[in-house]
Amino acid sequence: MSFNADYSRIAVVGSRGYGCHFLRALVGSKHFETVRVVTRSTAGNKKENKEKRLQCQKLKVMGVQIVEYADTTVKTFEETFKDIDIVVSAVGVAGVMDQIPMIDGAVLAGVKWFIPSEYGVADYQSVWLPFASPLAAKSLVRDHLAAVAKSSGLAHTIIYTGMAIDYLDPTAIGLQLAEHKATLVGRGGTPATFTSIHDVVRLVVEIVKRPEEMQNRSIRYAGSTAKMRDLIKVVTGCSFGTGLKCMHPDDAKQELNNLALAHDSKAVPIYTCLLIEEGLGQINRFKEPLDNELFPELKPEPVCQTLERMMAKTQTTKVSAIANFFHKAR
Repeated sequence: MSFNADYSRIAVVGSRGYGCHFLRALVGSKHFETVRVVTRSTAGNKKENKEKRLQCQKLKVMGVQIVEYADTTVKTFEETFKDIDIVVSAVGVAGVMDQIPMIDGAVLAGVKWFIPSEYGVADYQSVWLPFASPLAAKSLVRDHLAAVAKSSGLAHTIIYTGMAIDYLDPTAIGLQLAEHKATLVGRGGTPATFTSIHDVVRLVVEIVKRPEEMQNRSIRYAGSTAKMRDLIKVVTGCSFGTGLKCMHPDDAKQELNNLALAHDSKAVPIYTCLLIEEGLGQINRFKEPLDNELFPELKPEPVCQTLERMMAKTQTTKVSAIANFFHKAR
């Protein structure tokens, strides 16, 4: 076991989602002297709190330091990041703007390297849709991080990996795995970037092990590039048929507007499919170079293979549920 003395102490903000995956992999890498999770104090939903406490207990057994915070002030983050060299943020969409005081607190605590919560597509501006993307807040965080880095010397890295179809709910992009159904907006021929959870985690761990090479830059890593019609073939078994709902982009925009006004969650897959068809599902829409060659040891899983794996698991779960039903009925 060997540590880089300058970067031997790492903290991950967020104990769930990507956070728990990062923490397990960081401990398993045996590359860091200290692995800490910085997580919100439990409050509110009892079931959610119970799950979170169990998750933290498991992490503690693995050797992860558990530090909770009750508010998102600069002072709080300064205290939670004491004695930490690297901060990896894994907050969800709701916590994106919390990264601004998080960054300021990291500077005051003496953190050397900050990696914000990206791990998705770049915030390209939509021409089709008149309102700002939910990713717009991430642009504000990146701007703040760049300004702070310039004045303080805080190193930073922005990581784009596209969509993780096994992390997101596939229905968010119009795919219903169990029913073998899908929604197609437009022709479905626009390329999009996909990287599985496992590959995103391996990438992040590899990046934080190579500070001299990976700091103060963006990393664009594509597990695979595919078109929606490729994914639809995997889910429905064909390019057309009863399992496929087709929508012209203009009709999709109108339906999106109607559903959004009604606060109907069915607006989400239409919105996402419109963005993908427009080209906003890519991490290199404007031919920005990919950085895959920097990580030759990573052999990413193609997205169609990821989908097949997920569908096999869905089928196994369905069979088990049917078997349990008949067992209980006896």
